[in-house]
Amino acid sequence: MAFCTIPEVRRPLRPRQFPWLFRAPVLALFAAAPLAFSAALPGTGDLSGRASASPALGQLTVYAFNTDRSVGYMVYVVDGHYRAVDLFPGHYKVSLRGTSGQLNMDLPVVTREVDLKVGQHAAADFTMAGTTVPPTYVGGLPYPNTKIEPFDTIYPPSHARDTMERICFGCHTIELYPYNVVRDYPGGRAPHDRDGWAITVDRMAHGHAFNDPVKPSYFNGDLLSEHDFNELVDYLASNFGPDSVPRSVKQQTEPKLDKAALAKAEFVEYRFLNKPDENRFTHTIDFDPTNGHVFVMDRGEASIVEVNPQTGERKDHIGQGGGEYLQVDVDGTVWFGGLRHLDPKTGLYDVYKLDNGHPLPISSMVFDSNGDLWLSELASGGLAKWDRATNTVSWWDVPILRSRPYGITVDHDDNVWFAGYHNSAISRFDRQTGKFSNYPITTDAPTNIRRTNADSKNFMWAATWGRPHPERGGSVFRIDPVSGKSVEYPLGIPYSNPYDSDVDDADHVWIATDNHVVMFDPATEHVTYYPVPERTDLPKLSITRDGAIWFSPRNAGQSGGYGGSASVLYPDKDRIRTFAAYYSEKSERNRRARFKGPGVPVTGRTIVSPGAPQNPGEYEAMLKTAGLAPVDASAGGSSRVIKGGASAE
Repeated sequence: MAFCTIPEVRRPLRPRQFPWLFRAPVLALFAAAPLAFSAALPGTGDLSGRASASPALGQLTVYAFNTDRSVGYMVYVVDGHYRAVDLFPGHYKVSLRGTSGQLNMDLPVVTREVDLKVGQHAAADFTMAGTTVPPTYVGGLPYPNTKIEPFDTIYPPSHARDTMERICFGCHTIELYPYNVVRDYPGGRAPHDRDGWAITVDRMAHGHAFNDPVKPSYFNGDLLSEHDFNELVDYLASNFGPDSVPRSVKQQTEPKLDKAALAKAEFVEYRFLNKPDENRFTHTIDFDPTNGHVFVMDRGEASIVEVNPQTGERKDHIGQGGGEYLQVDVDGTVWFGGLRHLDPKTGLYDVYKLDNGHPLPISSMVFDSNGDLWLSELASGGLAKWDRATNTVSWWDVPILRSRPYGITVDHDDNVWFAGYHNSAISRFDRQTGKFSNYPITTDAPTNIRRTNADSKNFMWAATWGRPHPERGGSVFRIDPVSGKSVEYPLGIPYSNPYDSDVDDADHVWIATDNHVVMFDPATEHVTYYPVPERTDLPKLSITRDGAIWFSPRNAGQSGGYGGSASVLYPDKDRIRTFAAYYSEKSERNRRARFKGPGVPVTGRTIVSPGAPQNPGEYEAMLKTAGLAPVDASAGGSSRVIKGGASAE
């Protein structure tokens, strides 16, 4: 789809004057006559109405889907009313339904249709009959045809369960084990008998993580005694054997929602629907600083999707996706995992490789204020940098046991921070000294940490995706980079798996977790929950200078048939001044704003850099200090076998 070139439209910030047009009969649907409302964005209309339902049905939402543009809008029903603003004109399917993350998530949907014109107010009134709420299960992945049971039924209490919580739930969700269905996307697993479970657990404790022969196991095998190993394998085989019925853990509580916050909020989704032979699997979102467009990585379609949020137009850059992460450069070109560099205007891309075959398995990337791009290498345990001045890549072998860099950011002093995927910590790289520092967050091992970021005072924030004792749910942590002290703030959602966090200009911390965008105010320690439009997990947040929270529903498309989306939460819909997406210059995720130099032209070539690490021998020295002696296992000494508590099979 071709893009229209239009200037950014920004509405003056002023109170919205909006009449409530409600009609007495429920189930009524009508379109009102055109109405002047000065505060609306040009080219849009509004929708509102009543929603009548028993209080026993819980918090309800209204979702309006523009079938002409595949753009959806979701607002919450508060005190029997709803209001959606700044809708593109077109034909809509408007639905009253339950709410993601609440006990009523799976309520039947009531749908009406309406046509909306520019400058028009439309109204649709609904009623939802009945008072029975069907049971639902926890988590952000769809599990069709599942038997829903309480946690203690699926996981009978025992010492073996205590071991499982201590060892397994730091990296895996509670739904992985009981949903005994083979799937080619997250949330499924191969069926195992006792021998299969024994092989799996032993590989976690003593094999090579990510099948990398030079790195240790996923967790320290010394944490699992022989007795606990056999007891755990028996427990897994007994409760999750090859013939077990697919089950999911029943959701029994729900977050308490703030009605005042919900009344202000609105979600907009720019959806790209699944195809008959291809499911969308959208991941990272980033903003184009040249025009306010939004770029989305689609792992399922293997494309990078470009969205113009001011018009709703989209463009698929087919064959350029498939990875997790992307970053848009100062000139609108796009960097993404591999490492590759795409010019969306020409379709050309450059590929970066190392001359010794060392892979570049990029998980995350971020620019610093010099315009250089820092890269985390999860599978190989490396930290890499693309240097703008030389147009080459260099890398460091991270000398921290089981760090495995994942989410990466740059603080306000240009220090590079990354989340430790398997070591319950975040780490810092001082680019001036070349030294690595490790900051443990929890005493749990392992604790899976996905991403980190900095606030205006350079405190670091990170959320725990996996955690022993999953009934506690995930937490967000503040880390003092000077003292190393961390403070935990529970999010209050049992069995949740928070993925990302980011900080707005007011130092509010926003967290992406299953079925929710969550706002934490460090000043008051108050938590506000915003259930998202669909059941999903959220891998990444990106916050605009206007305070809009962008994200993508990762598994809703691949697992649930929903399709991909570039989605945005406006916490105050009456303060929407533009649909265009730009980072604030205060954001630590926008260090590129300080770089005033040019971009690097994309010419469609392969660029090869030296493959040796910048810190040769430092990883081996760390192993020796830890009592884990490295042993050369291949020509050139490029492979190592780790002995001791992290020994290979």
